Amino acid sequence: MIKGFRQILFTLWLFVELVLAFILLYGILFLVGGAIPVGDLRKSGDLTIFVQSNGVHTDLCFPYQTEWCDWSEFIPAEHFPENPSPKYLAIGWGDKGFFLDTPEWSDLTFSTAFNAAFLPSETAMHVACYDTDLSTSSLRAQVPVSADQYLMLVQFAKASFLLDSHERPVWIANSGYGAYDQFYEAKGSYSLFYTCNTWTNEALKLVGIKTGWYALSGDGIMHHLQVDE
Repeated sequence: MIKGFRQILFTLWLFVELVLAFILLYGILFLVGGAIPVGDLRKSGDLTIFVQSNGVHTDLCFPYQTEWCDWSEFIPAEHFPENPSPKYLAIGWGDKGFFLDTPEWSDLTFSTAFNAAFLPSETAMHVACYDTDLSTSSLRAQVPVSADQYLMLVQFAKASFLLDSHERPVWIANSGYGAYDQFYEAKGSYSLFYTCNTWTNEALKLVGIKTGWYALSGDGIMHHLQVDE
């Protein structure tokens, strides 16, 4: 009886130790991975993109129409009837349940947060359009890129969309938060070790733009993009 009780206590102690070790190691990765810089920032380029954050989630912001890419040929303009010719598209990848079920932070539930954090889950692409020029701030950075870099970023973003038989993104109809954004089915699984910010981080690393070595948070990307005036 006593031996069995000791075995239970040992098992519980071992479980707690493993959980604490995981939290510690993940915390180190979360903080240090985003603090280590890789890549460089250009002072000029063929065109400009933006990287933005809402404090938690990051997006890549692409000019809607350029000589290198016309996004209307990939995402139908009729999906944005109130703004069929925007100046920029903000594109982000993330957990589908979190995206669709949490339009406001007040809508966040424990099950949504738990599934996003601890279970590999389905993903979606969030696309928002802007009909004005974008300005820089602590949550939005301007990034000059070459034409080659831009085309690689476009290809990276497009490759994350799940496509139908006509090579068009699979639209999740009437799923946007308002008239200026929409959701689409995406490829890949969301997890603690591959977040919405890891997706943005991977895109920037692909083309050599300065960012964190392994950014799980938005800050692990944004603070590398801020340029001192």
